Amino acid sequence: MSSSNDSFTQFLRESAMFSALPDEDLPAIADALVKVELPAGEILFEEGEEVDGLFLVETGKLVGFDQEQQFSHSYQRGDILGLAISNSGNQRQETIQAQTNSMVWFLSGTNIHQLSTDRPAFAETLSVLANSQVMIHRVPMPWLEADEKVSLIARKHPVFLLFALAPPLLIFAATLIGLSFLPAENGMAAMVVMVVAFLICATWLLWNINNWANDYYLITSKRMVWVERVSGFYESRQEAPLATLISVGVKTTQLGALIGFSDVMVHTFIGDIRFERVDHAKVIGKLIESFWAKSKHVDLELDAREIRKALREKFGKSPEEVTSKELEEEYGIESEMPSYEISFFEWLFSDFLKVRYEIGGAITYRKHWIILLKKVFLSFVGALLALAFIIAVVTRNITFLNYAMALPLGLFLMVVCIAIIIYQYVDWRNDIYQLTPNQVIDLDRKPFGRESRRAVPLENILSIEYERRGIIPMMFNFGTVFITVGNTQLTFNNVHQPSKVQQDIFSRIGKHSQEKEELQTRQERDRIAQWFKVFQEESKDLIASQDVTSPLNPPLG
Repeated sequence: MSSSNDSFTQFLRESAMFSALPDEDLPAIADALVKVELPAGEILFEEGEEVDGLFLVETGKLVGFDQEQQFSHSYQRGDILGLAISNSGNQRQETIQAQTNSMVWFLSGTNIHQLSTDRPAFAETLSVLANSQVMIHRVPMPWLEADEKVSLIARKHPVFLLFALAPPLLIFAATLIGLSFLPAENGMAAMVVMVVAFLICATWLLWNINNWANDYYLITSKRMVWVERVSGFYESRQEAPLATLISVGVKTTQLGALIGFSDVMVHTFIGDIRFERVDHAKVIGKLIESFWAKSKHVDLELDAREIRKALREKFGKSPEEVTSKELEEEYGIESEMPSYEISFFEWLFSDFLKVRYEIGGAITYRKHWIILLKKVFLSFVGALLALAFIIAVVTRNITFLNYAMALPLGLFLMVVCIAIIIYQYVDWRNDIYQLTPNQVIDLDRKPFGRESRRAVPLENILSIEYERRGIIPMMFNFGTVFITVGNTQLTFNNVHQPSKVQQDIFSRIGKHSQEKEELQTRQERDRIAQWFKVFQEESKDLIASQDVTSPLNPPLG
């Protein structure tokens, strides 16, 4: 079906599936598509049906159900339906139903094959998207939000997996060659060495495979993410919202051009996020641009419904303008957290050793208790030694010291050590990081001393990154979260489950941004409705005045 509609051409241009094709190929794409209109509630296809092509959503909203009839995903403008299945099997593995009146475009398997043959860039894009769908189901990502959908996932080129496998294989081969020169009488020793070498090299081999698999890049419906893990030693997740993206570029070295890998440079307000040494780099760069464009798309149909609703509400209301304060109350936006009156001992022990707790919508984090133990370890040992000294003095096991002097000395040392422990605990307890509905706070209070407080509005955060470095942080799952704001960084140091902290912050950013956009949109709709209300009132007054001065109703006097 051909179409000359500019909006439809723009829709094809922004579609991820056709992102690598030039504009002159779009008419041929349009000819291969068949329009399918779905009323709300109608099923597009069911699980178990034979795969006969792909569907591309233009308008409306559709939902998918898995084999247990549980909700799996929602699909909107630009989403591709049936992609992973068409590449890996002959049957649909989910049921797709229209939640609202929707329009999708069908691309048959025959046309897919023809387009792939004529246009290799299309075939490459389809392969990258299909492989991403396969990886999405294999890679666990518990940190994703409930309404967040992964659009693209990629790893480093497989050649780097071969580079990682080469050292253990070569060392084991060299060990076998070396053992072959040993005399026959050393056979038992050679066997032991070979078994030990095999276990070491096999463990090394599996470790390298796992490290390669754990280093990946992905684009979701909300953010760009780079996940990097070195098993047992290091873990990092660097991310930035899609809204911060400025441009996308591809950098290729001579070795990369020879082997087939490049770096995709994603430029954001703060710096670069590198998709390093990936295959199909040009296609991935185009896909990132299309996902970026999709994230900025405004659902005009939904906006029209909301404006219509606002107009109806406005004409049913009094003429007074709805104030921003009323809107803030309606949306529940708060600028400050509620305070609570508690006693000193409640303040000191109510959240004893808690590293994360939530009160009144504010999430508070502390440094991991390992940090506290590290600070109080020597004082604790000193208190135990002082207690042992006091017992020894009281039981007369220490006789070379004067009893009247030794006992007060022991008590003094014990009191000092206990005081230091309490001081370190209060210092640890007062060093908190807080996440409120509209800002992040770094609060550091010294007992009987200075206080330092840094607060950053959520809308000013450009990127969030975390890392766990070292065996102890990996074992006890604590690390540092880096929050980038302009040219500075706010750090949540040594917090428990830094990935969870990062997820909490990103979730709050999304919620705060949505509330802010809804508030602005509501205010704009209210202004539009007020314009229409005034226009209607003025039109009535104008008509009334014309009726009074018409020849049929001449003015009196």
